[in-house]
Amino acid sequence: MFYLAAFPQFISTATGSVSSAFLLVFIHSLINFVWFALMVVLLGKLTKATRSSNFQRWLKGVTGVVFIGFGVKLATLKP
Repeated sequence: MFYLAAFPQFISTATGSVSSAFLLVFIHSLINFVWFALMVVLLGKLTKATRSSNFQRWLKGVTGVVFIGFGVKLATLKP
C-alpha cells in the first residue's frame, strides 16, 4: 500500500512509468537493506559491549546518580 500511495507522485509521466516505478522501488529496497544491515551490525557490537562488567558497573553508577538527583529534587520541592 505504501508503494501505491507514496511513490506515484515521484514518477514522471513523460518517461516510462513502469521502469521508473521499478527503479524507485529498487532504490528504496536497497536503502532499507543497507540501513537494517548496519543496524544489525551496530546492535550486535553493542550487545557484546553491554555484557562487560565494566559497562554494567558504569550503568549502575549513572542510574544511581540520576535517582539520587531525582530524590534531591523531590526533597527540595516546594508545593
